[in-house]
Formats: sequence, structure tokens, C-alpha cells
Amino acid sequence: MIVRKNLKLSVIIRLSGPRVLAATTWAMLFVVLHEVVGLTWLSVPNTAVGPMATALAIFLAFHNNGSYDRWWEARKQWGQLVNSSRSFARQVLTFVEDPSAHRALLHRHIAYVHALRFHLRKQTDQWNELAPFLAKAELDEVVKASNVPLALVQRQAKTLEHLRKAGALSDFRAVQLDQTLTDLMNVQGACERIKNTPLPRQYEFYTRLFVWFFALILPATMIDALGWRTPFFTVPTSFLFFALEGVAAVNEDPFENRIQDTPLTALCRTIEINLRELGGEKDLPPPLQPVDGYLL
Repeated sequence: MIVRKNLKLSVIIRLSGPRVLAATTWAMLFVVLHEVVGLTWLSVPNTAVGPMATALAIFLAFHNNGSYDRWWEARKQWGQLVNSSRSFARQVLTFVEDPSAHRALLHRHIAYVHALRFHLRKQTDQWNELAPFLAKAELDEVVKASNVPLALVQRQAKTLEHLRKAGALSDFRAVQLDQTLTDLMNVQGACERIKNTPLPRQYEFYTRLFVWFFALILPATMIDALGWRTPFFTVPTSFLFFALEGVAAVNEDPFENRIQDTPLTALCRTIEINLRELGGEKDLPPPLQPVDGYLL
């Protein structure tokens, strides 16, 4: 997640540079064809681009609104995960009368939130990072599952049921803890829905197509009035539309581990610190801080 107020020029160049370079090259080539070669028929009235710009702005607005809704929903779901994780820890520490089970339940939940991060980012080579929170036999078993976070929650449910049968957890409190696990599953399901269901591809395809067409035709509408100065006006206008289209494209996938995405790693660290502190541990990791204005 970008937390700095101003974007770095290197980031802007990396994201929009190739398209801006293409628009610049095309505008300069168009000027040469019109002014040097004498292909004056290439120019068109500037009124031709007005309706197109209006329609394109509507497409871009819809695409950006839909993409931002997905990004914001992802952040809200992970905010709910933080709250439900704290509630789970509080309930475990106050409801479960067997203190020896507290650490295992809390550590397995920490493993769960990290596993959910890897699951959403498709980082299937990161399961070894769960080793500090799970016994080796348990880790070796859960990583075989197609959905590792789900497997961990199922183990939590079985542990709570065992504690209930052993008399360390009353029926009423077991129901409350089970409801918290259900809340966690609702969050996971919502995140998987965002991950696995893209925005309708037709909006992205046609928006990108029209942005390129607009950038290509724009010099033809300005060449008569501006001549050699045409690129100085068409390129910034094209960049504006390219930037809007690019922002929409990256926001619609908030779980890709990019600098623009929901900061899952930082949120997982927050949950880990909170739960380990509630469990009485002292050697805690520090909260993740933004690096160069970016929080992952």
C-alpha cells in the first residue's frame, strides 16, 4: 500500500513510461508526416475527439470506481480479520479453562492468518514460514491440503471440540468460539471471491482499446492549430488517460503483493503481535514500517 503523499518518478515511469513513450513517438511521427512530408489530409477537426473523450471518461470512471470498491472491500475484510482475531484470542484466554491449550490455539491462529496471506497471493513456496507456530508433524500435514487456511481452521474446530468434551470448555462458550471461527471463514470467503472473480473483462478490454485509439487520433485534431508544438499538448493529455486506466487495472487485484495492494504482510504482523502479547509472550517482533513510502 502506498502511504507516501507523492509517487516516486521511478514508479510513474515504470508503470506508464512505455505507453507515454509510444504516444510521444507517434505524435512526433505524425508531425513529421504532416509538416514535412505534407500529408495534410491526416488532420481532422478537433470536434471529432470531443464525444470520444466524453465516452472514454465515463468508461474510465466506471472502471476506476469498480476497481476501488474491490480494493476497499479487501482492506475492510482484512480489518475485520484483525478484529475477529483479537476476539478469538480474548475468548480462548477467558473461555478455555485449560491453560496448556492457550498457546497452541493462539499460535495456530497466527499460522492461519499468515497462511491466508500466502493463499491469496498464491505463494505456495512460503509455507515454511509457518514453522514457528506449528508442530512439524502438523505443518507437514496441513500443507498437503489444497486450502491450507481452511485446514488450519478445521484443526482449531477439532481442538475446541476436544476441549469441550474434556470439560475445559462449556457448551455455551464453545458455540461462541465456533461463531468466531465462522466469522473468520466469512472473511476468507470474501477475500477468495475478490481474488478469483475479476471485473468483467469487457470493461477492461474496451477501456484500454479506446484509450489507445484516443491517444492515436488526438494529434490529428491538434496538428492544424499547433503544428510542431502538437506533442507538447497531446502527450500530457494521453498520459492522463493512460494513468487513469493504469490505476484501475492495478486496483482491481488487491492481493498480488505489489506496492499498490492491500498490505497483508503488515496486517499479519499486527495480528501476530497482538495475539502473542495477549498470550503473555515478551519477545515480540516489531510492527512493519513503510519502506520508502510503501507498506507491504
